[in-house]
Order: sequence, then structure tokens, then C-alpha cells
Amino acid sequence: MALSQKDRQQLLFLLILLAVGAVGAFWFLWRQPRVQQLSAVQEEIDSLRAAVDSARQDLARGTVEDLRQRAEDYEASLRLMRQLVPLENEMPTLIDNIASRATLRGVHVEQFSPPTTEESGIFDVQQFQLTVVGHYDGIGEFLADVASLPRIMVPYELTLGPATLTAQTTYGDTTGALLEAQFQLRTFVKPPAAGGSGDGS
Repeated sequence: MALSQKDRQQLLFLLILLAVGAVGAFWFLWRQPRVQQLSAVQEEIDSLRAAVDSARQDLARGTVEDLRQRAEDYEASLRLMRQLVPLENEMPTLIDNIASRATLRGVHVEQFSPPTTEESGIFDVQQFQLTVVGHYDGIGEFLADVASLPRIMVPYELTLGPATLTAQTTYGDTTGALLEAQFQLRTFVKPPAAGGSGDGS
């Protein structure tokens, strides 16, 4: 049966409408998501490329090697600090060492007050008040010995004067050459770990 002119126009319009709908469906349902996906992939590629380029520039400037060297330097400094800063449970031994140095140098310890402790960040600060009696050279050598102990021990606020008559009589030196030295002694102490291990690690 032959189609009329009007039917043919309607059929043609319907075919054009279907074609436009198919193209629209293709664009919105398949093409546009693919374009967005490709755009996201391209952004990720660009980001990775920028990171790689930055790493290459860092390597060219030696930055990674510098960081590695700095980390090694910090680790060495930490090892040194662990050697220089006593643990709290080492203090009795250090006090014995100080008394032994005094005896070695012919200096008599008159007063060795209990320490006062001040919390100061990673390390606590402990301070002692010492009074010693001896001759000028012996006191000087004793102070040098204390300052050169393997742990940080800092003598400060030194006052020097003639020994009392009682001390001169006690130590059998009434020539007037006997001196009394009073000073503070400061050290930095690593307190025990939270778990109480106190091993310094």
C-alpha cells in the first residue's frame, strides 16, 4: 500500500527524531562519561608526572642525599646526648665519682646537699650545693675533674675564701693556705621512662 505524502513526512520526521534521540543517548549515556573518565585519568597522569619531575629535580639537587645525611647527623647527636646525659638511677654513682675525685686531689667535701630537681622538657635539671676545703691547686684540679666527667656536670657560681679556723684545725693546716670553695653543680638527667624501664632507650 503506497504511503501518502503526509504519511511519508510523518515517517521521515519520526526517523529524524529517532536518529537525534540515538545521537543524544549515545552522547549522554556513553560518550560523556568516557570523556569525564578520560579527563580524570589525564589529571592523575599529570599529577604523577609533576611528582616524578619534582623527585628528579630533588635528586639532581642532591636533596634526598642531604636529608639522609641530616638524619644520620641527628642520630649521631642523639647517641652523643645519651652518653652525656645520665639516667636518674646513675646519680649515686656520679656522686661517688665526684667524692673520689675530691679525695684524689686532696680536697675535703664539707657539704654535698641533696639535689633539687627542675623538670625541663626532655631532661630534668638537678642542682647540688657543694662546699669543699683544700688548697688552691687541688680545688682547681678537682673542679676540672668534675667538669670533664663523661656525663655533663657543670660547676657554677663559685665563691672562694679562706677556710674556717675549725676546718684548718680539723685538717691540720693552720698556715692560712687552706681555702673553702662553695659552688653549685648542675646536671641534666634523663628521668625514668613512663614504663619505669630506665634503660635510656
